[in-house]
Amino acid sequence: MLGTRPTVPGEDRRHGITVTAQAQPDRWWFGIGRPTRPIESGASPPEGGRAQTTQGYVWAFTADEAQRSVWWGTVTNVTGGGFATAAGDFTGTSLGVPLQAWDDPDNVTCEFAASYNSVHGIPPAQGVAGDTVPAQVWQYDIASETSFNRTPTAQQCPDFDRLAGLRAAGSLGDVVFIGGIETDVTAGSQAGGVVVLLAYRAADGAFLGWRKYPGWNNIKNFVVAGGRLYVGVGLAEPGAAGTGSGPNPPTGSVQRWCGDAADPFRFEEVGLLGNQPSYFTVHEDRIVTGTWVGTGSTEHAGVYVSPPLRELAPATRAGWSLVFTAAQLFPDPVTARSMVSFAVTSFGGWVYGTFGVLTMEPSFTNHLTAYPQIPRDTIPDLALAYLKSSPGGVVYRLKDLGEPNQQVELLYGERKYWTFEPDRGEWALRDNLLHQDPKFGGGGFGSRWNDYVGWGAAVFRGKLYMGTFNTEKVLRDITLNPATGLLTRLLGRSVSDVELAILRRLVFRDKSTAGQVWVFDDADSPAWPLTTTGFNNACNWGIRGILPVGDEHLFFGTNQGWQYPTEPRDDPPRRAGWQLLRLTPPAHDGSPGGPVPAWLDPLGVLNRVATAVRLPALTARR
Repeated sequence: MLGTRPTVPGEDRRHGITVTAQAQPDRWWFGIGRPTRPIESGASPPEGGRAQTTQGYVWAFTADEAQRSVWWGTVTNVTGGGFATAAGDFTGTSLGVPLQAWDDPDNVTCEFAASYNSVHGIPPAQGVAGDTVPAQVWQYDIASETSFNRTPTAQQCPDFDRLAGLRAAGSLGDVVFIGGIETDVTAGSQAGGVVVLLAYRAADGAFLGWRKYPGWNNIKNFVVAGGRLYVGVGLAEPGAAGTGSGPNPPTGSVQRWCGDAADPFRFEEVGLLGNQPSYFTVHEDRIVTGTWVGTGSTEHAGVYVSPPLRELAPATRAGWSLVFTAAQLFPDPVTARSMVSFAVTSFGGWVYGTFGVLTMEPSFTNHLTAYPQIPRDTIPDLALAYLKSSPGGVVYRLKDLGEPNQQVELLYGERKYWTFEPDRGEWALRDNLLHQDPKFGGGGFGSRWNDYVGWGAAVFRGKLYMGTFNTEKVLRDITLNPATGLLTRLLGRSVSDVELAILRRLVFRDKSTAGQVWVFDDADSPAWPLTTTGFNNACNWGIRGILPVGDEHLFFGTNQGWQYPTEPRDDPPRRAGWQLLRLTPPAHDGSPGGPVPAWLDPLGVLNRVATAVRLPALTARR
């Protein structure tokens, strides 16, 4: 039998996907509560040390206006940080809080408040967010295929080591912005903190300076519209009711850049919204943004539309229109309240929108807090409560936004959603509030475990690409993993290894399933999967960054919360740490998607030869 070379995690040669950069192992770990040591090139491994890769996400992602370089910022040790920020959501559920340190050398180590950095007050670690370490800024020069570490020094930005991560990036002219948030363990699952902006000169990567914005407590994305640069931020304190767009107290702001390379940190507010802007698109001469529930918000996540671009100004900041919310789709009010909006994208005359449950658990914990009668004493109780309260990600689309004839179509979701009815004390399936069958399929692109859909999205060569966060490995290798003791702490009783092993084998049998990218060829066709395996890297639980650079390249920035393995492994292929991947469309048909023609597929050619001479078919290792 003829074989192929081992699969490179992150590479998919069939679809023209290659690895252009990836996180490297960066520290030696010696045990819970002990100090770590940086990995130095060429140095021998220290006795008792285990290599870790801490840089997990491409979180901020942009290209300079000249399209010479791709820029990104990272966030670190996301599993520990995620549990730390979500811990407060368990208050009131009667469940244990899952913050006891664990060490799993096959996946991830979480120390929480027991980490050396937390105990000794070394930022950005703080209290239970003890696993957080400083993020990084990177630039990739496309022509030379070279990566540059642009992380500012302590002299350039004294507060940089206080940042929990770098979450947003944007560029216009010769300026590139990277936006980060300081560590804040009180932020809950929708983690935020004081916003810090870093500015760079695009031409040579020089650091231009930094600025802290205490009035902003989160930052998600930038967008260029009509030749101007805009950014969405959360407000640290809600505004007065009636001062923003709509009747609710404003908790989010759209800021327009009015600076330059000499003075880059000048912005003016041109949008004041009931919630924090999350993702942007430009549609029919207006900015469209999805929202997350902001600090102190009383409004559901949804979609806002701006006035026409020529009218955007501080004087019209209250003139944005809320055109659709999760409360108009989900029949269960707690589920609707727990949703956030991911990508909104103009495509085929529509705006494609998305809803999902952030960090997996808020709808689950919100239901348990709101309804004490929901059973929660056994593993089956928890499983049913989770599955019924937390549906897979939703894709819908809007046309004629804000007009009397506005259209809404459900593309991927459910005709009926589980709804808890407290008067009866039980769950019931109830029609979605659009009273529509999904046009193309079930939630999560047909997979319950795609909690986020449209985590990242972009149009490239006339096709719409959407990334997902797939939770299968998280549930299998954290929730049901004996090494973490998670279910034991939630239930307050010992859960046997045998019980967990049976559940792992029954529910999550395919270890290769990971973050996914789905592609809409046009507005009339269902999406098809470009990858369901994290581009052959089972550690890539999500694809948040999707970035076209001209018409030549499409870049993907991957996301994961694993520290191990630090070197490639097989069965399934995997490697810890963020990856920057590049899709180069095949020249033969100009299309980045779909199957490779048989005459360009070497394995297909060999199989036809094998068939002709009656040899066994050849298979490539996946």
